[in-house]
Amino acid sequence: MKVWRIAIAAVACLGPALQYWLMTHDQTLATGAIKTVRYFSYFTNLSNLLAAAALVAPLIASGDTSLGRFAAWAERAGPRVAIATYLTITALVYHLILASEWSPKGLDLVADTILHTVTPLAYLIDLAARGGEGEARWIAAAKALPFPALFAAWTELHGALSGWYPYPFMNAAKHGYPAVMLNILAMSAAFAGVALILTALSRVRARLALVRPAPISA
Repeated sequence: MKVWRIAIAAVACLGPALQYWLMTHDQTLATGAIKTVRYFSYFTNLSNLLAAAALVAPLIASGDTSLGRFAAWAERAGPRVAIATYLTITALVYHLILASEWSPKGLDLVADTILHTVTPLAYLIDLAARGGEGEARWIAAAKALPFPALFAAWTELHGALSGWYPYPFMNAAKHGYPAVMLNILAMSAAFAGVALILTALSRVRARLALVRPAPISA
């Protein structure tokens, strides 16, 4: 299990790191600062960075330090459900809506595959295999929603000021705010639905673990 945890943590770190390198070394005229802001303006990158931090911290943290407290938080059932929700939506939106819009090659394809497929799937497998500390409460589903809501608010504010939007369905300049608000509401419902499903599955897993019979000793 320790080897598995190290492996998925390494992969989860590779995706965002490779994507940042690709974005900051492209051939556009945008400055490094603008490219960095745009990098952190993709929900894909944010969800993968959060997953990477949550997977790495428990492996290296010790004691009552800031990193140790973050590691303890990252191992709790509720936060693990929230991170799994973000990664699931990342994967679904990409494969159902965005994948047909471009055909990445080379390192772009590698980063694309890690961010949108490998890390989300690996994290869900890890959640199913290890669960989380304690039992995920139903309120965990509601607690998962502020982060994507803040992301939506940032996207529209940044887009209004810069004219740049990370995702076409959030482009208010092209589609207008009423249409974009409907898209955001639909996405919010998707986040809530996935969070509720994962919370339910996490609760079932925790209860099954409690009733699992102890192994018979020789």
